[in-house]
Amino acid sequence: MLLELGYRVVCPDIMGFGRTEAPQINQASDLAYYSFKRAADDIKELASQLGCETIVLGGHDWGGAIVYRTALWHPKLVSHLFAVCTPYRPPAKTYVPIGSMVETRMPNWGYQIHLASGEVEEHIKSKDEIKQFLNSVYGGRGPNGEAGFTLTKGPLYENLPKLNRTLLMAEDLLEFYAAEYKRNGMHGTLCWYKTREQNFRDELQIEKHTIDIPVLVIEATNDAALPPSLSDGMERFIPNLTRKEVEATHWALWQKPGEANEMIREWLERVEKTKSSL
Repeated sequence: MLLELGYRVVCPDIMGFGRTEAPQINQASDLAYYSFKRAADDIKELASQLGCETIVLGGHDWGGAIVYRTALWHPKLVSHLFAVCTPYRPPAKTYVPIGSMVETRMPNWGYQIHLASGEVEEHIKSKDEIKQFLNSVYGGRGPNGEAGFTLTKGPLYENLPKLNRTLLMAEDLLEFYAAEYKRNGMHGTLCWYKTREQNFRDELQIEKHTIDIPVLVIEATNDAALPPSLSDGMERFIPNLTRKEVEATHWALWQKPGEANEMIREWLERVEKTKSSL
């Protein structure tokens, strides 16, 4: 869809994913490799090497968080952005550990404690184990409806081998992702759940918390990890905000690709038309 609209499309793997490096964390300072600031700086450098003075950014989940942060760290780089499922939250003034968040406000983020603990990368090592884990994350169920992953407990290792294949992903695609993850293991991917304090410290340097460019957020009605209610109040920090919603879970781009694409297309065409008329 983006190519059909005439855009040049660049899809980088973020740190720890796919073919991008996955540095090992040997000391606390190494977590900076997986911080939002590092991702924003990498995107700025990539844009520079591609000869782009300004870019449009779009992302989902961690990618959605990154596009907002890139606009904060490098406001002259990003002309407009869209995020799927990910709400915007301005940089925090005080640090709240993820454990406190889970206990007081966000029990559905309990899985993040497990993903950050190091236990998953100890349990999930072989390609088959990675494939089972990914299958569970994308909703694979056992013969009696058993889940392999829950938002409160994270992975349920005893159930992983018995799961039927998720309906969200074809076998060849699941096999591809498992092979890509096996390249560097789960360590790098899971480091993104360990950088909460690192991001907090970095973002104390950010003075302006508003994003003044056009922003589209597409929320998924049935997203249990990032429910639409988390985006309440975004307009206070993003005055040029467009909201859309699809009837889907967290994997909205796979469940409702046509609807999501149409929302993005309509918004991009409207933003570009507005810019050209100024």
